[in-house]
Amino acid sequence: MKLIHKFVLPLLLAPALLPLAAHADEPGHHGAYLHALADLHAARWLIDHRPGDNWQMGRNEQLALAEIDAATREISQLAQYVGKDVYQEERPDARLDHRGRLHDAIDALERARNDTGQREDDPRVLELQRHAMHRIEVAKHATEDAVRDAGY
Repeated sequence: MKLIHKFVLPLLLAPALLPLAAHADEPGHHGAYLHALADLHAARWLIDHRPGDNWQMGRNEQLALAEIDAATREISQLAQYVGKDVYQEERPDARLDHRGRLHDAIDALERARNDTGQREDDPRVLELQRHAMHRIEVAKHATEDAVRDAGY
């Protein structure tokens, strides 16, 4: 009789514990930092590429690109510290609405900041996370200034 309880009890508890195991975060698999990197890459491309032959990049766009590059390096470090595979390809969260490339870049930067700002339990990376979020904010403000300069 006791032998039956030893086998039945775990079988009854297993369905209750399976959903918890399904939500466990595997090292190197997905994660907010990877989504943030994908969004930063999308924002960088949108700012850096403009149709037409006679376009010259403005100071605000150059500042935004420099900050995006710095934030990308910092978030790559963050992802590695928490065990994520930074070489795993992710799709950007940003949904382009075609209001214009700079507007779409701002949306991508907002999503990257939200992904980077997720709650972090590892105290070793909190300062780096804060720096990356600040860089994304500076890039976003520079892109907004570029929109105003362009008269959109």
